[in-house]
Order: sequence, then C-alpha cells, then structure tokens
Amino acid sequence: MKQQIISILTVLGFAAICVTPALGQDLDLLAGKWSVQKTNEDGQRYTQNMEIKKNKFTFKINDREGETRLYAEGDVKLDKAGPLKIIVFSNIKAGQSASEADSIDDTYTAIYKLEGDSTWVMASNFDKDRERQKPSLDVYHKATPTPK
Repeated sequence: MKQQIISILTVLGFAAICVTPALGQDLDLLAGKWSVQKTNEDGQRYTQNMEIKKNKFTFKINDREGETRLYAEGDVKLDKAGPLKIIVFSNIKAGQSASEADSIDDTYTAIYKLEGDSTWVMASNFDKDRERQKPSLDVYHKATPTPK
C-alpha cells in the first residue's frame, strides 16, 4: 500500500512538473493586448479589449465611439482541468474607469485555446449563472506583438 501511494505521488509530481512549463508558456503567449469586435442584442457594435501583463489583466469594453463603458482589472491564473485549459480572473476591481473601480466579490473562470501566437479563443460565463452575462465564445486577436 505504501509503495502504491509513493508511486501515485511520484506520477502526480511528474505531471505537475510537465504541466507547469506549458501553462507558463501560454501566459507568455498571452502577454500583450487582445481585442474582439462584438454586437449587442440591440445591434450596436462594441469592442472588448484585454491586456495581459505577467499575472495581471486589464479588461475594457468600448462603444463604437471608443468611450469606455466597463473597466476591470485583477489577477489572472492559468490551470488545467483534464484536457481543458482554464483561465481564472480573480481579485477583480470593476467600474466605468480605473479611478472608479471597486472590488467585486466574484471570480470568472473560462476555457481557452491559443491558436498560434495571434488568436485566443475563450468560452466564458459557463462557470456560473450571471444575471446580465450570457455564455459566449469570443475569438480575440492580438492587437500588439508580444514584448521580447
């Protein structure tokens, strides 16, 4: 029994060592500014912008005129759930601008996939029911190159 436990712990430790660099590489690939164009239920176009720096994110929703309608910032962490890659947004402050941002008591978890170094596909709002946010699949495109 003791030998089985040691074997299992060894395998789990090896798996953790193998997964950590892969997620670290994804975090490096996510570094920079990302953007996706969307249309709301009233047919109005808007832009979602996400910037990732190390383990921090900044998120903005801008209307057609470029005015910020929502601002959020916080921590970002990558994880795995079986074959799925997970991104977790936590310690979030949100408001209409950085100066008006207040802490919110919520964590957002999404499934993601990187396609090359310029396309980021994210399935969000599946982690829990949110009154005003429907589940969505967004395809972000890199707005700025990754800093070297």
